[in-house]
Amino acid sequence: MGLLLAPPALSGEFYPDSLWHRVERLPVPPVRPRPHPCGLRAAFTDSVTELTANANIIGVSLSGGLDSLATLIHACKVADGRQVIAFNVNLTDDQGVQCAPFVAWLLKDLGLTEVRLEVIDPDEERAEPAWSPLGPRLDALPEVNAAVSRRAAQLGVDILLSGDGADELLGVPRYATAEIARRFGPRAAARYAEDVAHSGLGLAGEAAAATARLLPATSRARAYWAANWPDWCDPRATAVLADPYRDRATRWSQAWVAQRIEDHATQGRSWAQADAHDAFWPHELIGAAGEVPEASPFLTDTFLAAAFSVPLAERYGQHLPTGYWRCKALVLSLLPQDAWLVLPRQKQYFRTALARYAAAKASSAPLLSELGLINPDQLRKEEDTAVRLIVPAIERWLTGALAQGAEII
Repeated sequence: MGLLLAPPALSGEFYPDSLWHRVERLPVPPVRPRPHPCGLRAAFTDSVTELTANANIIGVSLSGGLDSLATLIHACKVADGRQVIAFNVNLTDDQGVQCAPFVAWLLKDLGLTEVRLEVIDPDEERAEPAWSPLGPRLDALPEVNAAVSRRAAQLGVDILLSGDGADELLGVPRYATAEIARRFGPRAAARYAEDVAHSGLGLAGEAAAATARLLPATSRARAYWAANWPDWCDPRATAVLADPYRDRATRWSQAWVAQRIEDHATQGRSWAQADAHDAFWPHELIGAAGEVPEASPFLTDTFLAAAFSVPLAERYGQHLPTGYWRCKALVLSLLPQDAWLVLPRQKQYFRTALARYAAAKASSAPLLSELGLINPDQLRKEEDTAVRLIVPAIERWLTGALAQGAEII
């Protein structure tokens, strides 16, 4: 359990190991790349069709971003007379803009008048998330997501879709200047370099990636890790985790990093290939927050196979008008072009809202403190958002496990 408080699991949102004694945890299996005969958009339509095949009422968690909009538009496309309900959590972004009015405007301008919009107030509407034997919930707003699920259940929704996984799966990786230059030419590569200039190491990172191609595979992998994940070169578990668990978790983190670097070297990945791999793997499927089944059409085998078959350079849309769109080109390609005029051209961020939610979490975890897993004094002083979110998630999950009849050994 303490491994959840160690990098990279802490921020990577995955379970390091089974939480049950003598029960093996099976990882999400890799999917063999396989192009869809009719293209990526057709693969996405097929994915949505598969997920909604037995649904009478289709729900979609709609933030207003491109990923969830793609899901909604394809849900409407395959609905064939069935009701589609969009659920929006009315968060305020870092620019002070509320989501719900923007989403309502989008639905109107996209002509999706048949879609019913349900707005969830994150400050007023909370619910207890469903307990799962898989482990603590890894989503950032579990009580709010549970409130969405509760509303969906009240309205008779049979499946709640989302845009989860799109960024990790289809995002343009760093260090891809060489790949883009080979595929689209130097002008496209220059535009890409400009778009990533303020991400990570920026232009210096692109130059280092080009130089690293001349290195042996092991040296290239180590150099990539040092450049891309400097905080994880010598990872340490949070001080909130009490000894001896902190020491054990730190050793696990260091072994995980060494194994990851070895894998990149064995596979001979370039820096761009390694960054794309690390963005998605390991990938954890988060269970439903309530009684309504949840799924993302970006994460079905049908769509994963098609998406993994797309060359990395083709994730970048060199001719698109904004950096956000250029780096979301594959998601944009899932949407009809007549919808593009009203789509958001900049990414929304919700760091302030998430930090406020984390700050409001209880600064104590009685069960974890009693078990000696955490240092309660350190928890009260902790300011890291990821730590403040995962500790109450672990507390809630262990409490639920005990209520289910489990024993702590």
